[in-house]
Amino acid sequence: MSDNQLQNNLVVLQADYLEALRLGSGRAADQVVQQALDSGADAGDVYLDIFQPTAYEIGRLWQLNRFTVAQEHLATAIIERQMGELHPLFRPQHRRPQVVIIGCVPNEQHRVGARMVADFFEADGWTAHYLGAATPIDSFVAMAREMQADLIGLSVQMVYYLPHITAFAAALERYGLDGIPIMVGGMPFRQQPDLVQTLNVRFSSTNAREAVQQANQRFAVPAAPMAPDVPLLPVASATLDAFRAARDQIIRLAVTLSLTYPAEVVHFGAHATRILTAGFKFMTRMLETAMLLQNTALLEEQLVWANTRQPHDGVPPEHLLHRFQMYAAAIEDVLPPPHAAEVLPYIAWLIAHQRQFVDR
Repeated sequence: MSDNQLQNNLVVLQADYLEALRLGSGRAADQVVQQALDSGADAGDVYLDIFQPTAYEIGRLWQLNRFTVAQEHLATAIIERQMGELHPLFRPQHRRPQVVIIGCVPNEQHRVGARMVADFFEADGWTAHYLGAATPIDSFVAMAREMQADLIGLSVQMVYYLPHITAFAAALERYGLDGIPIMVGGMPFRQQPDLVQTLNVRFSSTNAREAVQQANQRFAVPAAPMAPDVPLLPVASATLDAFRAARDQIIRLAVTLSLTYPAEVVHFGAHATRILTAGFKFMTRMLETAMLLQNTALLEEQLVWANTRQPHDGVPPEHLLHRFQMYAAAIEDVLPPPHAAEVLPYIAWLIAHQRQFVDR
């Protein structure tokens, strides 16, 4: 079947699907979805060409009093069940380092669109956390901080919930997370695209596939630099044991050194010690694994992630380079010289790679 034939077929099937939901027949709706898949549509096509237009049409019919609240709830339940059944088909072919958190603003119960977007991001390799309907702002922001979100997606279907987006942006600023971009979606933004500028959010999209495409344009992952010629020798088990025994002391000293450079940590405010500690703990785990495996793959992933994510938190590549250098100083100060001599080449590897990100 050609692309045009498939598209025409999906238009017909979408009308059949709407009728199945009007009648409240989950079995008939299942048959329509199966027909679409049998005709060559993939799960994404079903989402965008059957589920999405049907959900919008049901909302329109409800406003016209031609769909009851009970019918709308039953239709939503059928769509969500089928989305759950199709979810295994959204298998990512690769992994991206970014994290997106998606949910509905407070009081907003219409969650189908937000879940569609989350599934598309997951299929594209993002780590996607879907929070569902009516998520309290403080809980949403706390999750964004905990998961170190690169992007936040807010869904609004009812126009009178739009002020929650402004409140959400203000909450991000209070938590020192205003560097995280916000994407928005829902019927008000389809009807009035200029709302994006009015609400001062980053972007909006008409469907889940377009949302992923726009996000990837804004989060182009930098290619890992070519490895400098830094020899990485096997690390003795005694050195690994010494490193593990001293890691808390190393982390504390690295944090202390970092705090002596106020210009690099002022944006963290009162949370500076906690945030720096978490960052150095993560670095320590990656470093320990790299030494154990004698493999830098995890360190490469960490560098790409850090240079993609941290600038949104006000941490430019040159600050990351300085943190690595301070970590090296902590290693030299804490570990006995024979053990430090085995660990430092791995830190030198990180520093040499990070310099290439700084020089870009």
